[in-house]
Amino acid sequence: MKKVFASLIAFCLVSFAECVSALELPNRVGEWQTVSTNILPLVTTYNGESHGRVVYRTYKRESPSGFLDVILTEGAGAGSLYVPEKVNESKGMMPNDSGFEVVKVSGHDAIIESQSFMPLVLAVSVEDNITLNIESPSANREELMRIAEEILSWKDTKSDSSPAP
Repeated sequence: MKKVFASLIAFCLVSFAECVSALELPNRVGEWQTVSTNILPLVTTYNGESHGRVVYRTYKRESPSGFLDVILTEGAGAGSLYVPEKVNESKGMMPNDSGFEVVKVSGHDAIIESQSFMPLVLAVSVEDNITLNIESPSANREELMRIAEEILSWKDTKSDSSPAP
């Protein structure tokens, strides 16, 4: 009975920690407002140990109208984003108007990916085992980088005064 009770307490603490941690992404980023959030375990817990989580948050902007998806992966099961020093110039099977660019966002290594008929994507290596992905067909390169900078500034404060969605 003690083991069951201890397991239940451990489960509640892990669940609570994951809920509190979800506040790392702000409800509002500039003119973008949260419209939905989904938090999933990255890898099912094994032997009572969490391997991470994925936070999916969609933001909407009224004018000009647009959507933005932010995906935060974190934990031992997430691994770290590999950002090469230089991107290979060979396109291989990639369309001619596609491309990758290595950039810095608030001192963090990042990659911008652009492909025809796909949203623009910015992947930021926040820390070991933490990656921030931002994608939007409605935002340009500079706006994605500004949004990432704002989200990364929340990382240090870990508080969000705006109301939950």
